[in-house]
Amino acid sequence: MSIATLNPWQVLDQLHNDNLRRYGKRNWQPVVDIAESANDYQISLELPGVKPEQVQVELENKVLKISGDKNRLEQEGTAYRYRERAVGTFSRSFRLPEDADKNSVQAKFELGLLNVTIQKQEQLQPRKIEIQVQS
Repeated sequence: MSIATLNPWQVLDQLHNDNLRRYGKRNWQPVVDIAESANDYQISLELPGVKPEQVQVELENKVLKISGDKNRLEQEGTAYRYRERAVGTFSRSFRLPEDADKNSVQAKFELGLLNVTIQKQEQLQPRKIEIQVQS
């Protein structure tokens, strides 16, 4: 009877290689927070390792689309034993509420965080109309 030893690094390598063969460079979704204040909506996406020029923000028919690509810098002569960080293309879409002002969308990128602010339209308030009396 022979006893085989298990090398955990070899198992991880095999799992990783199998995963790459199946999925290769895959799509991923950055995490997002959406907040609302009295005057605007804020959408914040975590994009670590992504440069601002790799991100596109588009608005069409009240749908805000944020997309881009995240690449990994490969070091020559380095064999990875395990990888968890996602790379590849990403895309998130958000249908804006009716009161969102599509002409006042601002995007700011700072320290791996994309913040998109959408102002709310002024709500039409009922107004009282004075009745003039003729004498």
